[in-house]
Amino acid sequence: MTNLLEQGFYLGLGALSVTANKAEEMVKSAIAKAGLNEEDGKKVSEQLIDAGKEARANLKTQIEDILAKGHVILPCHSTIAKLEKRVADLEAEVEKLKG
Repeated sequence: MTNLLEQGFYLGLGALSVTANKAEEMVKSAIAKAGLNEEDGKKVSEQLIDAGKEARANLKTQIEDILAKGHVILPCHSTIAKLEKRVADLEAEVEKLKG
């Protein structure tokens, strides 16, 4: 279960990385349109990157806290399969009782 959550976490970080690259392109475009000089553009870009890094660190900390506390309970595939079979069996029993 922890491995699955870790994979999801890293997948999310990868998506953030791709988003960061796209955001950088958008910032460059906005800076050019606003007529800012290169130095001001770098400052804005650095501020956005720092804010993104801080948000990423906060997200990582929150996920680690949740995992450490054990509050995340995800059913595994075998549990879901057992529950599906049980529901099917109960549905069949209800149909027998009806008819």
